[in-house]
Amino acid sequence: MRLPFALLAFSVVAAFPAALHADDGFRCATGRLVSVGDRMGEVRDRCGSPDATAQRVEKHRVKHRLPRRVGDIVESYIEEVEIEVPLEEWTYDLGRGSFIRYVTFANGVVINVVTGDYGTK
Repeated sequence: MRLPFALLAFSVVAAFPAALHADDGFRCATGRLVSVGDRMGEVRDRCGSPDATAQRVEKHRVKHRLPRRVGDIVESYIEEVEIEVPLEEWTYDLGRGSFIRYVTFANGVVINVVTGDYGTK
């Protein structure tokens, strides 16, 4: 017997209740808004110190257009290089009735906000 698609989709979603959801920002416990593009100091001023912090390094491939001389002709070519990007993630546990927020910074600027499960404090 084949399951209807809607039932199958519901069973897959129900199997992963802890799935994370990306957002453009969130409202701190103080009621102040934090958004992608905010600086680390602004987030700390608005929300206070995070409940936890973690650092990691991600590798990204970037392309650069460079000039190259071939005889009298200057042409450009694309070179792809791998760079390491240091990231810092701050966790804000907003309590049992609210969702945990994970704020990721690159170069001191918010690049991502992810909503987790309900808080525990």
